[in-house]
Amino acid sequence: MSRFFRSTVMKVTLAVGLTVAATAGALLGIEGISGAAAKPQAIPAVNHQLCYTATTTSAAPGFKIPPAGSVELINQFAPKGFVPVIGPLAQNCNPVQKTITLPSGATKVTPITNAAAHLACFHITAPTQPTFEVKVTNQFGTGTLTTGQPKLLCLPTWKSLTGPPVEPTPQPKTLSHFTCYPVSYVPGTAPFVAPGAVSLRDEFTPATAPPTPVTVGAPKLLCLPTEKVITVNGATVKYKIVNATTHLLCFSVTKTPIRTPVYDLNQFGSATVNIVQTHLLCLPSTKTVL
Repeated sequence: MSRFFRSTVMKVTLAVGLTVAATAGALLGIEGISGAAAKPQAIPAVNHQLCYTATTTSAAPGFKIPPAGSVELINQFAPKGFVPVIGPLAQNCNPVQKTITLPSGATKVTPITNAAAHLACFHITAPTQPTFEVKVTNQFGTGTLTTGQPKLLCLPTWKSLTGPPVEPTPQPKTLSHFTCYPVSYVPGTAPFVAPGAVSLRDEFTPATAPPTPVTVGAPKLLCLPTEKVITVNGATVKYKIVNATTHLLCFSVTKTPIRTPVYDLNQFGSATVNIVQTHLLCLPSTKTVL
C-alpha cells in the first residue's frame, strides 16, 4: 500500500469517526462533539425573585391544571416523591435587582442575570410530610429554621406585560421548579439581618423611578428545587432540576410598584394574571438539614 493511499484511508476513517460521534451526540442530546470532549455547561444562576399575590382573570382562559394524581414532586425533603393536590394560582414572581446601601454610604448591587425566568406559584396540599430543622445561608446571614407542610408549587414561567408570550418552549429552561414550605425560626436562634438599607427594582418599577426602598421582615417560605413528574394516559414526562444547590428563602417585604394585568406562559398553559400586591422577597440561598 502506498504512503499516499495509507494517508488517505486514515483521513477518511477519522472523518467518519467524527461524523458518527457528532451524530451520536445529537441523538443523545449532547452538543458540541467535534473530535474533542464536550465542555460541561455552566449551571444557570438563580436570581432574587420579588413575589406578588396574584389571581387569574375570569375574563379569559386560565391555566389548565393537570388531572388529579398525575403530578409527582421530588426534592431533598421528599426524595421518594409525593403527589400533591394542585390549586389555583397564588403568586407571580419577577426577577429583581437588589441594592443594599451600607451604613458607610457604599452600595452593593445584586443584578438580574436571567431576566426572562419568572415563577408562577400555585397552592398545593399534600399527604403529611416530614418536617425538618435546617440551617439556611444567604446575603442576609445564616438562620436556623423549622419547616412546615408544602404550600406552593412554583413553575418556571415566561411573562409579558403587553400580551400572551410567544416563545419556542412552554417554559424557560434556565430555572427549576420549586416546592415551597412555610418556615419559622427555631426558638432562641439568631434572626437574619440585612446588612444595610434594602431597595428593589424589577420590571414593574417605572423606568424613570429609582429603586424602591423596602423593609424586609421575617422569613416565610423555603423553596426547594424540585423535579416534577407528570403521568397522563400512561405517558410519563420528567422535568429535571436545573440547579440543585440554590434554594429560595422568601421574606415578607413592604410594598413596591405593581402593574396589572400581566400575561404568563408555562407548562400549565397561558393565562392573564391580575397582580394584587407585593408579598415576598426571595433570596438565593443554600441549606443544610440539621
